[in-house]
Amino acid sequence: MGKLPILVANRLIRLIGNSCKLLSYPLYRVFPRLRFSIPEYSRAKIQSARRGPIPRTIWQTNFTDRVTLPVYLNYLLNRLLSLSSDYYYLSTQARGAYLQQQAAPEIYAAYERLNDGAAQADLWRLFVLWQQGGVYIDIDASLVWGLDTLLGENFLDDFADLSMGVDILSAS
Repeated sequence: MGKLPILVANRLIRLIGNSCKLLSYPLYRVFPRLRFSIPEYSRAKIQSARRGPIPRTIWQTNFTDRVTLPVYLNYLLNRLLSLSSDYYYLSTQARGAYLQQQAAPEIYAAYERLNDGAAQADLWRLFVLWQQGGVYIDIDASLVWGLDTLLGENFLDDFADLSMGVDILSAS
């Protein structure tokens, strides 16, 4: 596929996503305490025939699973563009529990010593991608192309073209 259709699709999806977020702010203004729940786990909705070195698993984290409408809309857009992927979302508390159960005691101890939530999230992200593989997407990042397309057969050749804010590793 040529670069022009990709660029047009990228910009169009971003425009639609940002317009939806912008339109959600008046609702947030009227109902400032209104929050939506992001599920901790969502299984792939369709099975993809495309497989590669990167597991079709998306990981996200935030301090809570109760989010504002703009963040929830972002989750829905990302989920729509990744129907062939499993999706995991962990809050700060769930991240700690995950590391306590899955990581070596010294890794969990290092996590507990960190007093900055972003640093804790970074350590958890590195561990989970090393252990499980998949794709980490920042909570405010939006996919602009389907994950199967991004992780296609030429993924390793195209890796340098991916935007910042997305970490990708294969399981060890």
